[in-house]
Amino acid sequence: MKPLTGGDRRSLDTCLIGYGRVGKVTALVLSRDYNVDVVVFDASGQRVNEARRRGLEARLADVSNPGMTSRIAAECDVVAVALPSRVAERVVQQLIEAEVRAIVDVSYVADPLAFHKPALERGVRVFVDAGLAPGLSNMLAKRARMWLDKASRIVVYVGGISAENDDLFGLVASWSIDDLIEEYTRKAKARIAGEEKLLDPIWDAVRVELPGLGEFDAMPTDGLRTLLRSLQDVPTLIEYTLRYPGHVELLKSLYRLGLLDDKPHVASGCAASPRKMLVRLLEERLPKSGDRVVMYVEAEGEREGYWARTSYVIDATQDDVGVETPVLTYMTGLVHAWVVVRALKGYGHPGVNAPEELAQKLADLEKLLESKGIHVHERRCYEQ
Repeated sequence: MKPLTGGDRRSLDTCLIGYGRVGKVTALVLSRDYNVDVVVFDASGQRVNEARRRGLEARLADVSNPGMTSRIAAECDVVAVALPSRVAERVVQQLIEAEVRAIVDVSYVADPLAFHKPALERGVRVFVDAGLAPGLSNMLAKRARMWLDKASRIVVYVGGISAENDDLFGLVASWSIDDLIEEYTRKAKARIAGEEKLLDPIWDAVRVELPGLGEFDAMPTDGLRTLLRSLQDVPTLIEYTLRYPGHVELLKSLYRLGLLDDKPHVASGCAASPRKMLVRLLEERLPKSGDRVVMYVEAEGEREGYWARTSYVIDATQDDVGVETPVLTYMTGLVHAWVVVRALKGYGHPGVNAPEELAQKLADLEKLLESKGIHVHERRCYEQ
């Protein structure tokens, strides 16, 4: 195994930075479903070897080194990024500065629109939030808005949970646990009756009953992102993360105990934050498989003089789909790979490309999902 060197240069077309939970699915779908030659870059020798055992070309590369990011950009036309949020923003910025042709990022960054000006100036196409939610959820919300003549309300409900609510948290370790806890502690941007709001995921949570899906705790989370700009004509726009009933009360107890606090505490002469310890414990103790994805996107408004409602529903379990990885991870990687293929085909424009801009191509993505046993069900109703 050798790291990437300055003398090892050729056009690779498609590269993937990060071969973690989602990156593995992205690489697999690109190579097997789309016959795309993808080269994997990862800082872990173990993950690089795993990629090679799966028949992929893989290289050891530590992207904490800006020079390494520049060398990757010099070799790749399209770079897919599947990194933890704490490093993704810096890597995407460095790839823009290196003037790679296109970037497809599935990671969470604080403000994806901050990439727009530098990417526009350099002619770089940056596809942000290219995953399940945000990502597919944005496309469905945009499709719903396009169907209505006037929209009064669009709400996104989405959750990756255990197939059965049979443990303390009702969760599967299907993505970064650190990012999971961050989602619980980060204020959620929403729009309610035309007014921009910051909602607390724990203290502004509600209980909902979704038709045909069940009862859930619904926590407002910061997944709308670019939709708040692109759907400015919708007075009420909220995203909720779904959990089984009782989850929010558990989080309130953890909060009161200080276990969501990132401030270090000293015990037995060692300093550690309760939050980091909680992350470590959840990584060790949460199940690694057996999950369920629930997505319910609902829009209300007017169409052809009638009050109308449309909704899009996904309810899939890992067992139903028959995959080795959690279905949340699998679906995220599917969407990520699909957007990479759009970038390879030249779709998009310099600057930031929001996922909802791909809504007109959504039928093609639905075909990919259908081929994997994942179905998007549409419901519509009218009242005079």
